[in-house]
Amino acid sequence: MIPAKKSRAFDYFFDHFNKRFLKFHFRGVFFSKGADATIPASPCLFIVNHSTWWDALAVFHLNRHVIMQESFVMMHEKGIREYPFFRKIGAFSVNRENPKDIVLSLQYAKERLKENKTLWLFPQGDERHQEIRPLGFLPGALHIVKNTNIPIVPVLLYYSFGRERKPDIHIRVCGPVTADDLPGTSSKDKNVALEELFTTHLERLKQDVIMENTRDFKNLL
Repeated sequence: MIPAKKSRAFDYFFDHFNKRFLKFHFRGVFFSKGADATIPASPCLFIVNHSTWWDALAVFHLNRHVIMQESFVMMHEKGIREYPFFRKIGAFSVNRENPKDIVLSLQYAKERLKENKTLWLFPQGDERHQEIRPLGFLPGALHIVKNTNIPIVPVLLYYSFGRERKPDIHIRVCGPVTADDLPGTSSKDKNVALEELFTTHLERLKQDVIMENTRDFKNLL
């Protein structure tokens, strides 16, 4: 397991680079909160769908300019080895092919939450096309918050082309839930319920984007 190696100085300068980088490639990063959404204070767990290489940069930008909490993000080991700078902005690794590494990564995540930090997780594990259903959530999120009342906050990412040359990123933060809020008696049942809840929110965002029902979105660029 490769731990994070956070650097406040790098975080500051990377924010300026990342904003310009996103602005060069996208028309906008558009943000809204769901009708029932509140952003909890740390510790909390944000879960995000994972469909493109851009997701980590969109999440970093969202945290810097909206969430504004000291955050850590679990990433696949391959991604961190290819882009080690992610460690400086809070990324730590997980290698799902190594059971011992999985245990270490989950323990590292729990320790960050115990320190009142915020954790970001891509529960699909790997990148999957944004239109693929089912989303295929792995059980890590519920394992991390097991026997706690730490809120789980769904964060939806949807990429689209409109009438402009550049594409858009739409982000919606939805209302928090806890493991106890989810139906089911087993972790497996609760994971299925969490995926179904997330899918419902994501389909609603998709339809809002398609129908151009986006008046409540604010451009973060």
